[in-house]
Amino acid sequence: MSTDDPEVTTVTSKGQITIPSRLRKQFGLEKGTKLMVVPTDYGLVLKKLELPSVEEFQQRVEERSETVDLSMEEVSELVHQARGSFDEGGS
Repeated sequence: MSTDDPEVTTVTSKGQITIPSRLRKQFGLEKGTKLMVVPTDYGLVLKKLELPSVEEFQQRVEERSETVDLSMEEVSELVHQARGSFDEGGS
């Protein structure tokens, strides 16, 4: 089977699908990997989300905090808003 051959999977009663192991290996999908589901005119597209590690995220925040004048409370509120948006499927 070539890497471009389509695979068939079934949606369960809970709305879950199993991605075939060959494709999980090919795309580096492991337990807990976050995927974005993108509706298109042709169907659904799954996109692996490349989320930064905690250390990378902290470094980015520290670098940007030098150029933005926000209190710790404001930063905390923005983080909570962003997490809520992500948990609700926002971008």
